[in-house]
Amino acid sequence: MGLTRKKHYESYTLAFKVKAVKESNKKGVMAIDVAAALGIHPVMLYRWRQEFKEGRLSENKHMKIPIPAPKKSRKESDSLKVAIRKIEELEKKLMAKEEEVIILKKAGRFFQEQRKKDTHSLKRTEDSIKS
Repeated sequence: MGLTRKKHYESYTLAFKVKAVKESNKKGVMAIDVAAALGIHPVMLYRWRQEFKEGRLSENKHMKIPIPAPKKSRKESDSLKVAIRKIEELEKKLMAKEEEVIILKKAGRFFQEQRKKDTHSLKRTEDSIKS
C-alpha cells in the first residue's frame, strides 16, 4: 500500500487576490491569460472575482470551515413571540395609565381653580353682607 500524502495548498494574500481580480476585469484582458501569468488555476480566479463582486473576498477563505449560525428551535421562537406579545400588552397598559395620570392632574388643577373662585366669590358675598 502506498503512503497517503497531505495535499499542499498555496496561500494567497488578500492584496494578491485583489490585484489578480482587478487585472482580469480590465477591458481586452482575458481571465484565463491573467490566471496563466500568475500561475493560478482559472477557476480560482473566477471564484475570487465572484467573491470580490459580492464583497466576500478575504485571505485563505477557502481553507476555513464556515460555522453555521445556531438555529432557533420552534419552542424558543414561540416563547419569544409570547414574550413580545406580553411586552406590547404591558406597553398599552402603561400608556393608558400615563393618560389617566394626565387626566387626574388636569382635574386636580381644575378643582383647585374652582375652590379659589368659590373662595373669592364667598369673600365677596361676605363683604357685601357686612356692608
